[in-house]
Formats: sequence, structure tokens, C-alpha cells
Amino acid sequence: MDIREELNDFFEESSTEEQDVLKIVLASLKAKRNLHNKTHIGGLLQFETTYIDDKILEMVMPNTPILDNSIGIVHGGLTATLLDTAMGTMASRVPGNKKGAVTVELKVDFLTPGIGEKFTCRAEVVHNGRQLVRMEGKVRNELGNLIASATGTFYKL
Repeated sequence: MDIREELNDFFEESSTEEQDVLKIVLASLKAKRNLHNKTHIGGLLQFETTYIDDKILEMVMPNTPILDNSIGIVHGGLTATLLDTAMGTMASRVPGNKKGAVTVELKVDFLTPGIGEKFTCRAEVVHNGRQLVRMEGKVRNELGNLIASATGTFYKL
């Protein structure tokens, strides 16, 4: 069976929620193809980035069924992915960084359940060293509730 047949069979038997998830997956593939998102995970999680200044960015992740864990709140690993991506993206843009940055260390504190319509991560440069960038990040829902905070160290490539 080829991919078209598999998709047609799946679609014919799918629930409304499964169709909604399939729409998100298709939109993420289109976003990657059109270079709106640099990675598939950024497209799938629908990250939207705004640079506040040369040390701060905000990255928004809307809540979708893809984010749910088994008890119906945002999976902590996806909250950590938002933090890591936002801090790493900002670390990649600091002065003296020419190719990007990779995570050396990431510490996440989960403070309240991941409940909300959207989650905004504010990532801020704490220290820009010769090879390492120290970052802080905080994730809040649309009501301003603090969901998680993190610190991270990133290596300049």
C-alpha cells in the first residue's frame, strides 16, 4: 500500500480530533517546505518567534492536541522543547556567534500544570562568553501563569 492509500484509508476512518491533528501535521510540512520554520519540530509545534531586542526573544507555542500528555495537560518534554528552542535560538544570535549554538546543559523547573490556550517562552541572554552563552527562559500561559522556568548553557559553533 502506498502513502496515498494509507492516508485515504486513515482519513475515511478518522475522528474529528484525528483530522485536526492531521491538518496540523500537513501545515507543519508546508511551513518547513516554505522555510517559515527551520525545523520540522518548529513547524509541528507551530512556534512563532519575535525578537524583542539583541538579548531577548519571545517564542509562542499554541496549545493543540499534539501537546497533550496522558492526563490532558501539556507534556513536560514539549515545554522543555519550547524552552530549549527559544533559548538556543537567542543564543545563536549573540555577538560573536557565526554558525549557531548547541545545548550543553539544560535545567528545567516545572512549576504549574501546562494548561492554557497558548504558551509564551521569554528567553534572555544572561552572559555571552567567548565560547559559551548562558540563558534563562520562562514559559507562561496567556493568563500570565508561570508554567516552567529554565537555565541553559549553549556552545557557540
